[in-house]
Amino acid sequence: MTSTRATFSPPQHPGALFQATLALLLMVAAGALYYRAALLPIGGTFLLTLLLALVLTVPVPFLLYGLYALRRASYEVNRDLVKLQWGWRVEEIPMAQILWVQWVDALEQPLPLPRIRWPGMVVGRRKSPMGEVEYMAATTERLIAIATENGLFVISPEDPEGFLEAFRRAAEEGTLEAVEARSQRPTRWLGAIWHDRWARGMLLTAWILVFVALIWSNLAASGVAVPGAATQSPAAINRAVLLAIAAWLFQGLNLGLGLFAYQSPQRRAMAYLIWLAGALAAMGFLASVAVVLLGARG
Repeated sequence: MTSTRATFSPPQHPGALFQATLALLLMVAAGALYYRAALLPIGGTFLLTLLLALVLTVPVPFLLYGLYALRRASYEVNRDLVKLQWGWRVEEIPMAQILWVQWVDALEQPLPLPRIRWPGMVVGRRKSPMGEVEYMAATTERLIAIATENGLFVISPEDPEGFLEAFRRAAEEGTLEAVEARSQRPTRWLGAIWHDRWARGMLLTAWILVFVALIWSNLAASGVAVPGAATQSPAAINRAVLLAIAAWLFQGLNLGLGLFAYQSPQRRAMAYLIWLAGALAAMGFLASVAVVLLGARG
């Protein structure tokens, strides 16, 4: 007897278009503000422009991860388990642990939605009278709830009727073998990196150097008495601040690329190389800031 296996995806196009478009607009707007800041003299307007640029930059990594997670998301049903995947989040639920599966709209009590959500990224956990609810969905419409002894999972297959039918068939056929539940969260990788002395050392080195460059250059821009601040031209201090901001942005990209590589044992060596390059680049950025602040006069 063959095993029933069916894989479903969440709706892709609305959420992917929203996240990609918003990330692009934010990057363009932030880039324009960074360029504008480079032309301004030191002062309140300069620092305010930089702050606004940073504020516009912060959501970009979350939107890009949301886009990646949406493209990778899947809901798989077979005779032994239901496997839910959303980015780096994976939940494998044995059939024996599933109490029921049904439409969210059919529940007697409405479920609270994640507090922070946007099209293509309805993800998060909430408390409800029915227990803890975890969302792994792309939309707030046509949702399916999967109940277990520990709580509910809410998903948004593009073909919810097909998902319900596939689950019904798999449940009727019965399990082929006993399987164990498996839960993988993105925080698992952060814990693994922290306990990896090589990864931890390279990342801490890079970020400490970046923060030194940021603090040094911004103190100089605000007029605080720091080494080199009293003798620099406004243009030199501007360059130092922008170099420090560039270092911060580079390290954010470096961290993200390394995380993508680190999660695969086959690509872990690549993650080390990426983070080593980030640490060396941070040294270069800090040295550049020092040259600009200490080397320019008048």
